[in-house]
Amino acid sequence: MKKRLRKKLHKGEFRELGFSFDAQFKADTEMQVVEAWLQELASLLNSHSLEMGGGWNSNVCGGFITRERGSVTPEEQDIVRKWFDEHGQNLESVTVGELKDAWYGW
Repeated sequence: MKKRLRKKLHKGEFRELGFSFDAQFKADTEMQVVEAWLQELASLLNSHSLEMGGGWNSNVCGGFITRERGSVTPEEQDIVRKWFDEHGQNLESVTVGELKDAWYGW
């Protein structure tokens, strides 16, 4: 495959990595607490030029974290994982997935 096509299709050296997460809030967690938690998470991601896509409801938040261009590094993944550990007072559980191809890893 030609380099131009690999770049267009995000293949080979142009592959971009990201990771998924799933956080389950305790059943008695108020919506304002969930919203504040999401705002803090968004602030952390913005400070590292990361982006998040996904969804949430009253007790489950999940999504995929990636970078606008390029790959998430293992160090950035660890930063997010540690943040979850430090800000998990209202969480029943949190799962952070492995780095996967953001375009074809599903």
